[in-house]
Amino acid sequence: MKLNLHLTRIFFTVVRENSFSKAAKVLFVSQPAVSKAVRELESQLGLDLLERAAGGQSKTGRLRLTDSGRALYARAHEIFALEQLAINDLEEHLSASQGRLTIGASTTVASYWLPPLLACYREGHEEVALRVVVGNTESICHDLKEYRIDLAIIEGTTEDPLILAKDVLSEKLNLIAPMRFQLSSNQDDAMTQLNRAVWLVRERGSGTRTVTESLLRANDIVPSKIIEFGSNEGIARAVSHGLGISMLPNVVTKELAELGRVKVMAPAFLPAFQRKLKLLTRVNSTLSPVAEDFARQIISALPEKQSAF
Repeated sequence: MKLNLHLTRIFFTVVRENSFSKAAKVLFVSQPAVSKAVRELESQLGLDLLERAAGGQSKTGRLRLTDSGRALYARAHEIFALEQLAINDLEEHLSASQGRLTIGASTTVASYWLPPLLACYREGHEEVALRVVVGNTESICHDLKEYRIDLAIIEGTTEDPLILAKDVLSEKLNLIAPMRFQLSSNQDDAMTQLNRAVWLVRERGSGTRTVTESLLRANDIVPSKIIEFGSNEGIARAVSHGLGISMLPNVVTKELAELGRVKVMAPAFLPAFQRKLKLLTRVNSTLSPVAEDFARQIISALPEKQSAF
């Protein structure tokens, strides 16, 4: 049995994009050509890779793979990931002072923590082409595993066995409320208030959302009403207008608190809330010289900046 890598790449793209038409756009070919290539690959291997019943899709709209298809997709993922790593290494000429570096960052990191780090890194690395991909923790982890980014910094957590997470910084979280909100000095009454209040939270998949839920549960706070937002800044502004209460990084709420637009609550019966910023890399995958140099600088620079936030 021989494996045609050209046809395998087309099959891999179809599954990754979950669509023949989307794969055709990515590969700059026609949809019939994509369908023909997948059928040809199946013919060469003597195996069915996709289930054809109901258009080859499940009720959720996803392509349905056979056992052979799942096995081939997993191996193809490894093959083409290694191919991309080889290309990256060649383009960088095995140098830490030139090449390309794509950094993934969750929204808070990209807005507040990353800019000063990039400015510092840029000195002495003027030839490196930098690119920052911003998303929530879930999407960043996905892009890292797909080799779309070299490394990442997030404020959330991940249990993915394919990702190595290293704590690089503790970040303070504030419990904030509108200025008119009065939290009772009685612990039982205050807990009732917190549970009955409207909580403004990030979307699912966000590191801030995951950490907030974990800390609230640990302190027996179970919000009965929530409103989801797509950004920390949007939540902070909404709190300032009286929409509800929230838990957000100090770096996001500091200015509004100083301006008297939001109130930072620190009841004695609750602990000081913190979370860890994490540097993410792939398990069993060697960083390029450019990425390794940047990671080394993050680890050495962040502790010095901790007090500033």
